[in-house]
Amino acid sequence: MLTIYLALMICTALPVIALQTGLGPEFLAWLVFALIVVKAMLLVDHFMEMRKAPRGWRLAAQAWAPVVVAVIAGFHAAS
Repeated sequence: MLTIYLALMICTALPVIALQTGLGPEFLAWLVFALIVVKAMLLVDHFMEMRKAPRGWRLAAQAWAPVVVAVIAGFHAAS
């Protein structure tokens, strides 16, 4: 459980660290999009305890993050 907390804290701190190093906004946007998906998977599997759930339920619970990221990335790329 501690490793999950640490992984979530690293995923939260990583964009801030990347911003302070001077990386461009385009890279930061894609980094945040990727971390949203990683954090969603960790939250669904460990805190919602869906690790042992049937595959369909687990997929349904995790599918919202990539869909939202794809829609936002589409709007980001279009602008």
